[in-house]
Amino acid sequence: MKYAAKIKSPAVRALSSGALMQAVYFLCGVVVSQGRVWGGCMPFGVALVAAVEWRFVPMSASGAVLGVVLALRGDSFRLAASVVAVAAFRWLFSDLKRVCESRVFSPIVAAAPLLCTGGVMIAASGKGSAEIVLCFAEAMLGACGAYFMKESVRLLGTGKGAAAFNKREVVCVIMTCCVFLLSTGNIKIGYISVGRILAYIAVMFCAYYGAAAGGCIGGTAVGVLFAPGAVPIGCAFGGLMAGMFSYIGKIGAAAAFLFCSTIIGMTGGITQQTAIMFYETAIASAIFLCFPKEWGSRAAFLVSPHKSEDYSDSARRTVIMRLDLASKAIGSINEAVNSVAKRLGEHYSEELDSVFERSIEECCSRCGMRAFCFRDVGSEEKLKSLQPILTAAGEIDENDITRVFSKRCCRSRELARSINESYLSYRGYLTAKARTAQIRGVVAGQFCGLGEILSGIKNELEQFESFDEAAQEKISDYLRMKGCVVFECSVRLNTYGRMSIEAETSADDRRVLKKESIESDISRLCGRRLDTAKLTNSGNRLRITLNEKPRLDVNIGTAQHICKDGRLCGDSLNYFNDGQGRFIAIISDGMGTGGRAAVDGCMAVSIVSKLIRSGLGFDAAMSAANSALMVKSDDESLATLDIMCIDLFSGETEIMKAGAPVTFIRRSGKVERVEPTSLPAGIMPDVRLTHDERKLNAGDIVVMVSDGAVAISDNWISAMMRDFEGEDIQRLVNDIIDEAMIGSKLDRDDDITVVGTMII
Repeated sequence: MKYAAKIKSPAVRALSSGALMQAVYFLCGVVVSQGRVWGGCMPFGVALVAAVEWRFVPMSASGAVLGVVLALRGDSFRLAASVVAVAAFRWLFSDLKRVCESRVFSPIVAAAPLLCTGGVMIAASGKGSAEIVLCFAEAMLGACGAYFMKESVRLLGTGKGAAAFNKREVVCVIMTCCVFLLSTGNIKIGYISVGRILAYIAVMFCAYYGAAAGGCIGGTAVGVLFAPGAVPIGCAFGGLMAGMFSYIGKIGAAAAFLFCSTIIGMTGGITQQTAIMFYETAIASAIFLCFPKEWGSRAAFLVSPHKSEDYSDSARRTVIMRLDLASKAIGSINEAVNSVAKRLGEHYSEELDSVFERSIEECCSRCGMRAFCFRDVGSEEKLKSLQPILTAAGEIDENDITRVFSKRCCRSRELARSINESYLSYRGYLTAKARTAQIRGVVAGQFCGLGEILSGIKNELEQFESFDEAAQEKISDYLRMKGCVVFECSVRLNTYGRMSIEAETSADDRRVLKKESIESDISRLCGRRLDTAKLTNSGNRLRITLNEKPRLDVNIGTAQHICKDGRLCGDSLNYFNDGQGRFIAIISDGMGTGGRAAVDGCMAVSIVSKLIRSGLGFDAAMSAANSALMVKSDDESLATLDIMCIDLFSGETEIMKAGAPVTFIRRSGKVERVEPTSLPAGIMPDVRLTHDERKLNAGDIVVMVSDGAVAISDNWISAMMRDFEGEDIQRLVNDIIDEAMIGSKLDRDDDITVVGTMII
């Protein structure tokens, strides 16, 4: 046991992995060094040694030397000396990391020994200008090969997926693959070349995943590299036709390549070379048909045409900026209304006494009789005693003033007029204040909600890092080939590299489209594992939606109990996949029980579900539901909201609440509670969701309940979840609601809803 433990230690595993990588680079050196191009040049062993990381240089150089020796060429010694010289250069500069990491370092190190050794050999043998040109061409091929290989090795170390490569990186990877294919051309079983079989498989791969363009390019490249005469034309034409028939499937692509390449190859006569090509193509076709679809899908991006995304990205940024500007402008309306209310408050008071105070200041401050009129304490209060007359009649006259001041006021007419004007302004202020409060309520409930919706759309667009126009074009061509009329097609990649596809065709096209074939065919075209296609009709158009398939799934269980076994439940629930790889469950509990509570709960769930499905954020959806509940009627109308969102790609889970009770989460056998403090929707203009994030894995369970389930206590739910075994989540939900019904009837019967989710 101790020995086994030592074998499994990280140090031993690292050592084993390092030894394996050294062996791989040794074999690469042996194979690549034997690759020949026109004229018999063999520069790729030197290029490999110049390109790999320093720790792999000794084994790569050893393999390359062995490879050129096995090639049995007259200049094997020169090539071996060039490999050793490159290794010596690498050792000499190994401490200068900035120099070694330069992109021109490897090409220079590869070209210099080939050029020097070749020049010495030409000078010693006295050969002519043709050999000088060939020597220079070999050095340039070595430099180019070193550049492509170094970039490919760097990409291998970054761990980036093929879909994340830019144009230059894709070219480097493809050229490196071509070098390896070329190097296997001399590996033969009898007359059959292993390298050519691999090359023909590559052509069919290009045709199957890259359509006609990919097949033609792949066939032309392979034909030029491997075969003279009519065979290159056969490969190019075969690749083109394989791409044309790729929509049928792998059988169509393989059959088209085999038939067309053989027929064109035989136009120059039936020779041994054409017969060998037929056998090699047949073997390659058979292997290609057995090739797992998933393997090819991962590298399909490499053969897709790359188009400039400058225009689409600029358009996306423009839309984002306009949405951001619009959302901020709408949000500033609330500030404008508040500013108006503030200015009104600065000029007017909410007290009716201010009407008399303002008039006294205006009419009596400069009157010579002021001291006589206000000689007695309480004179001002006597004047304010006219408030009932003023509010009842809307005005007062000079007789009312004279009566209060015992006929001593000499400016009673002016004072009465001033009081009436101030009172008219005061009533206008009250009307403006009421209108401002009404507008503020509308703004808070409607305009601010609209601003959040626009902001949510902006945030969603920002999450999509790019639009894959190449995949968009292939999908559009595929749908047209099916006989569909394509109106719109969009392929988006978000910041996490997840693909989302949306297309619109004529509603009549539903009869020629099948979900299963769409999923498999478009998955092949895009090189991704896509989820089941969703086909929805919208007027006279058919909307097709596909999203990348997540690694996780859920088992869902639900149960409800209606208060007093009635017909209408005040709780409402819904759950769905939003099409972006997220599973969402929602519970809403309307205030009270019966029909009114059912309307509130159902409306809240319906609004939130539809807005989330349309792509809006949770906070924007919550704002819209809150506004709807506030304007639904003059009576108090509110509902709780309990939302759970699980990212099925990563397991990241978000629990959001607005007045909802506790949520239970079982992770790794331990039960956790999520119970943040929050207000229900419909009670205030600006109600926000509380957010709580957790990371869940396969086997974890989330249970959401309405308040009827935890009216007395909730510890028993934690115990039931802790003891639960198996994957039948519906059984757990049924047990919880049965137990909750017993407790509810002992206390006060209420609507009860339980939603259980197990990640699988």
